[in-house]
Amino acid sequence: MKLRLVALPILAVGGFALTAVAVARFNTPPKTGPAPIAPPAIPFADRVAGVGLVEPASETIQIGAHVGGVVTSVFVTEGQRVERGAPLVEVDPREAEARLGTARASVAAAEAQVEAAEARAATALARVAQLEARPRAEDIAEAEAIVAARRAAVVDAEGRLERLLRVSDRGTAANEQPTLEANLAIARAQLAQEEASLVRVKTGAYPEDLAVAKGEARAAAADAATARAQLHTAEGALREAEIARELLVVRAPIAGTVLKLDAHVGEYKAAGPNATALLRLGDIDTLHVRTDIDELDSWRFDQGGAAIATIRGGSRLQVRLRFVRIVPDVQPKKTLTGENAERIDTRVMQVIYAIENPPAFLQPGMLVDVAVATKGS
Repeated sequence: MKLRLVALPILAVGGFALTAVAVARFNTPPKTGPAPIAPPAIPFADRVAGVGLVEPASETIQIGAHVGGVVTSVFVTEGQRVERGAPLVEVDPREAEARLGTARASVAAAEAQVEAAEARAATALARVAQLEARPRAEDIAEAEAIVAARRAAVVDAEGRLERLLRVSDRGTAANEQPTLEANLAIARAQLAQEEASLVRVKTGAYPEDLAVAKGEARAAAADAATARAQLHTAEGALREAEIARELLVVRAPIAGTVLKLDAHVGEYKAAGPNATALLRLGDIDTLHVRTDIDELDSWRFDQGGAAIATIRGGSRLQVRLRFVRIVPDVQPKKTLTGENAERIDTRVMQVIYAIENPPAFLQPGMLVDVAVATKGS
């Protein structure tokens, strides 16, 4: 009985002591060793901080296909520098080249039709001009000369017949008289024909003939106009076929560097707003840093203040920034740092800074810590 009375107080005191030791150990802060990376030394006493996303000066351009199809050629590789207009990717061109050949043949046929129609129109106009120019002095002179020759022939035939009738030999006259009379009749008929021709020449073109010629000229001109219109249509179709062929080759819209290539020979690539980009292109000769400034600090921001960017993981890797512009649209925060105390239910003002001659280790897509000196710094 006496042993139990002694043991209970001893156990109570021991339990209390153990509890006190455990509480003391729990409340004692753990010993911390030196930080593996020293925090960056910021030279600004008063500053505004933000997270920056490194991007090309041109921003990242998502290059898509103009027309969907199977990729037949890839002309670039990742990291390659290209000039504006350089070919990047080509889609299967066989169908487009066939249409292009047909369009070229149609243009050649239309050109031949235009040439023939214009020749007919020129001939018809020449005919009208010829009729309108009548009577011409040279035509009248020529017709009068022919009439004079025919009259001389009639006089000659009449003289031959008269001389025959005066001969004393009636037998000879009887034999030759029919021939001479026939020659005289022929000469008189030819004279009458040429005199009628002379009258027509002096009269000029008949109104009916001129009207018919003008009608034919108008019809020929209309045919030529139709042929030219058909040629223009064929040329338009050819231009469409040429453009369709050109669109199968995706070209660089700017001079820049291929950041990411997602096109390979044999793959089918679709076109449209929801299609996957063939590649990403950007001008990285000058890099930009798209910096998010919390809206609560926007009133303190000074666009003329000095700014530096610290590369994550290297407190001594800092680059100076040059102010470019402020994006005039406050947006919800999208670039997250992953810190436990980070606020995500806030909005940020985006500020663009430039890095002239960026170091080789700085690449698009990297996150950097940006510090901007305020006016009170």
